[in-house]
Amino acid sequence: MRKLNEGRIPKVRIVLGLLLSAWSGAALAHHVIVETDYVLKNKDRAGVVLLDARGAGDTKKGVIPGATVLGDKPAAVALRDVDARILPVATLEKLFGEVGITREQEIIVYAAKGDTASSVPFWILEYLGGDKIKLYNGGIDDWVAGKHPLTNEIKKLPAAKFIAKVRADRLATTDYVKQNLNKKEIQFLDSRTVKENAGEDIRSVRGGYIAAANHVNIPYERSWMDPDAAIKLADKKVNDRNGMALKDGSGLKDLFKGLDPKKEVVAYCQTGTRSTQSYAVLRELGYEKVRNYDDSWIVYGANPDLPAKNVSYFDFVKVNAALRRLDALEKRLDEIAPKK
Repeated sequence: MRKLNEGRIPKVRIVLGLLLSAWSGAALAHHVIVETDYVLKNKDRAGVVLLDARGAGDTKKGVIPGATVLGDKPAAVALRDVDARILPVATLEKLFGEVGITREQEIIVYAAKGDTASSVPFWILEYLGGDKIKLYNGGIDDWVAGKHPLTNEIKKLPAAKFIAKVRADRLATTDYVKQNLNKKEIQFLDSRTVKENAGEDIRSVRGGYIAAANHVNIPYERSWMDPDAAIKLADKKVNDRNGMALKDGSGLKDLFKGLDPKKEVVAYCQTGTRSTQSYAVLRELGYEKVRNYDDSWIVYGANPDLPAKNVSYFDFVKVNAALRRLDALEKRLDEIAPKK
C-alpha cells in the first residue's frame, strides 16, 4: 500500500499543479489595469501598441520607448468634442487608423499616474470593441520611479484600418438613463465629490444627483491610496503623485462592497471623465456590466424635466450682486492705479 501511495503522489502533485495553473489563469483573465512589470515584458511584443495619452507639452519631455501618440492633443481631448462628448464612431475609427491602431491589437494606455487622461481612451477603446485594452494607471510616474529610460523618439506606425465593433453596453446615453431610473437591477454610481452629490457644489443649471432607485456616491478619488492626493499636490504639500496609486484588490473590493458585481453599473460624474476611472476599476474587479454615462451631470442636471435629488440652484441675485461689487472694485483700482 505504501508503494502505491508513493507512486501516486507525484501524479497527484502534477494534477493539482495543472488545476492551480488553470485556476490562476482564469482568475487573472479579467485584469485590465497593469503595472510596470507587465509593460516592460509586453510593450515591444508583436501586436501590442503602447499609447501615450498625454499632450505634446508632456510627450516632448520624453515618452516610454516604443510609445506612440494620437497627435499633439491629449487623447482624452482628441477623442471628444468641445463639450467633452465622445466623437462619432466613424471619426474615432479615422483617428485611430491614421496612427496605425486597430481594434484587434492589444493597446496599453498610459498618461500621468492616476490621471483620467488615460482612463478616457481606455473606456472609448473598449466601447469601440477592443477586447485587449490595458490601462497602465501608474503611467510615466511609475516608469520613471522604476529608473527606466525615456526617449524623445515617438514610434510612428503605418496607417491601418480601424474597424469598430461597437459595444453599446459600454455607453449610457441620457435616454438610456431616463428609461432605467426605476430599475433596481441597474446600479448608478456617482463618481463626483460628496459636495457635488449633496447639491452644495453646483456645476450645471442645478446641483444634486440622479434620482435613481439604486444609487450610490463613491468619489473616484476614494480608489486612491490617498483620496486627498490631488488637493495636496495642488497646494504643494506633496511634490509627487504617489498618493494617486490605486488601493490594492482587497481595498477596492471593500470600497465598492455596496455594489453587486452581478448587476449592471452606470458610472457618471460631471462630464463622464472622472467616471471613466471608476469604470476601469470596476472592470479590473471583474464587473462585466459597466457603462460610462458620457453626458453625465452637465447634461442631466441642465434638464429640469429629469428627476433629481438634493436639488439646488444658483442664487443668481446674490451672484449678480457680487459681480457688481467686483466691477466697482475694478473701476476703483483703475482710478487709483499710477498713470503710465
